[in-house]
Amino acid sequence: MAREWRRLLVTPERLLASGGALPLEAQEAHYLRRVLRLRAGDPFAVVNGRGQLWAARLELEAVAPPLAVLEQDLACPLLQEAAPRPQLALAVALPRLDADVLLRMACELGVDRLQLLRACRSVAQDRLRPERREAILREAVEQCERLWLPELAADEEALRWLAAPASTGARPADGVIRLLASTRQQGLPLMEHLLPAAGAEQVWVAIGPEGGWTPDEERAAVEAGWQPVSLGSTILRCSTAAVAAVAGMVSWRRQLSS
Repeated sequence: MAREWRRLLVTPERLLASGGALPLEAQEAHYLRRVLRLRAGDPFAVVNGRGQLWAARLELEAVAPPLAVLEQDLACPLLQEAAPRPQLALAVALPRLDADVLLRMACELGVDRLQLLRACRSVAQDRLRPERREAILREAVEQCERLWLPELAADEEALRWLAAPASTGARPADGVIRLLASTRQQGLPLMEHLLPAAGAEQVWVAIGPEGGWTPDEERAAVEAGWQPVSLGSTILRCSTAAVAAVAGMVSWRRQLSS
């Protein structure tokens, strides 16, 4: 039944503070009442972006904000799902166009972490403000019915970030694979050929800007342990390459668990 309900993503902190009767913010009430056309008493699902889902009903009162009233205790969600493993992470220099599409599609496919980079050859600073990026991911989680919200890191300079192995957030003892998508180099292994049969805790793929990585960026990445790889025989746009890389990682993870 929960699969048939439309979903509303709410932060764990707000849910905990609500005690199970959550006052809806204006945009949430608009979404439920005007977009989804829910009426008082209609069911929907509330997710916290941390693997938990509760059944809820819409409660309307004339003199108070609409409420999302949970049907289960906060400590006993209707659905609970462990974080996917291995963790899939994408580092990308957002393109000037289609940045919103890139973020949305990566989220819908199943990426777990997103690191946005400012590369030397980035055409222009992307036009998405941080709050808009977060809204895109929230909307994508609600639409694709994921229980986990991808972690979105603040922008970093590509050269500095790629040169620091610890920047991926993994401990030295962890099994971390770092793959750098590159073009116009002969003889590079395909990305999927470097994904192991087992043992990895985290896989990163870094996608460069529309102008490609500079020699300094590639050199720094390789010296820090990144492995250059190819995504295929054709030259892909930044947004296409990012989506293809995430799709490949998700397919690999699905095969591991089958």
